[in-house]
Amino acid sequence: MYSRLPGVTILLCATLLSAGCGTAQIKRWSKPGASEAQKQQDLAECDYDASKATVGDGRAPRSTDDAVGDGVVRGMEKSDLIKTCMRVRGYRG
Repeated sequence: MYSRLPGVTILLCATLLSAGCGTAQIKRWSKPGASEAQKQQDLAECDYDASKATVGDGRAPRSTDDAVGDGVVRGMEKSDLIKTCMRVRGYRG
């Protein structure tokens, strides 16, 4: 049981790091006439949609390396989807 703990810890750290990348984007988006509240709402909606679109396939990774790699790839895909969503809504950043 304890031999799986390092893999779970690494996966959790990768997930938290990818989540942090999404929230760091809040200050760099700008749109003429958009309030800070509207920017936060739009970013939250884009983040939610990107999270739904990047859910894994439900299969357990074969190794810790696969788990970390999958987490990094999903984080990058999610970030790209958020950027696209915000640009479609008229933001620059």
